[in-house]
Amino acid sequence: MNCFHRKHVSVCLVFGAGLILNGGAIGRAQTGASEPAAEPRSAPSKDQLLQLGKATFAPGTPAELEVKEAWTGHLLVRPVVNGHPAGWFIFDTGAGVGCVTSSSVAELGLERIGAIEAAGGGNQANAPVHRAGELVLGPLHCAGHPLMAVDLAFLEQHLGEKVSGIIGFGVLSRCVAVIDLHRAAISLHDPAEYKLPRGEWTALDLSQRAPVITAVFEGHEDRFLLDTGDHGHVVFDEPAVRKWKLLKGRELRDSKLGGVGGFIAAKSGRIARLEVAGLTLEDVPASFALEAKGAHAQTNRAGRLGAGVLRRFVLVVDYGRQRMALLSRE
Repeated sequence: MNCFHRKHVSVCLVFGAGLILNGGAIGRAQTGASEPAAEPRSAPSKDQLLQLGKATFAPGTPAELEVKEAWTGHLLVRPVVNGHPAGWFIFDTGAGVGCVTSSSVAELGLERIGAIEAAGGGNQANAPVHRAGELVLGPLHCAGHPLMAVDLAFLEQHLGEKVSGIIGFGVLSRCVAVIDLHRAAISLHDPAEYKLPRGEWTALDLSQRAPVITAVFEGHEDRFLLDTGDHGHVVFDEPAVRKWKLLKGRELRDSKLGGVGGFIAAKSGRIARLEVAGLTLEDVPASFALEAKGAHAQTNRAGRLGAGVLRRFVLVVDYGRQRMALLSRE
């Protein structure tokens, strides 16, 4: 989430969008005009559309990825899709499904397999799902990899880079990812071989294909999404703002939250204290959504912890074992 100011209004952009998957898949089988009538076939389910193929690690390939840091602080990586260099993708732990920009579908040779409903930063909509025969990122080779097609052209004016896609759950669930937002460094490791160098693991919930942990803020305990695609600090979704009465007695200014799906009204301010993964932060910048739209309408969590918080540490996520760690800097 990149924040800038227009007069007295703070505008915050959540580019990775915290893409959350809703409901089931949509679509229907089609038959040729000359074919006899047949019993209609049900569309593949969401789980079928997003099913992951086999993943392997190439021996001898460095774990460190080529990374570019956008001026907003977002980290960009370059996968190879179906043998084609695919351009720069946002590396986003908040994305429940990997994405590719709609304009790249044909040139990457992607096969459409259906559609799903997904919620972005400001709205929700149906989006086509394609399958790549192979996606390669550093040492990781993913076969039969699903990618949701989304128009990402609007991101170029904000990041100063053409964004061709988003790396999300599909890749992160096949590896241990070590993410250093401060140094703009990412490495992918074989879960069977990775050992945490220091610190302790904390449990993750991946029930919506995105990492959620429990944290305590100003004495309240709730759940938060870990979101490297959000360059802010702490963002509270509208249901949590109402539940905990977070606007009361707080110095605030007008703000907006936006991303894939559009903008919503918000307020920005600070929270006195945040405790997460055994660590305590004081006087933390925060945004408070005023509209229950898209990804900001979630009722099963308070909001998200963005890069502003996560960049103070080295973030390690191990989706396969449902755990994470925040490592202090040596």
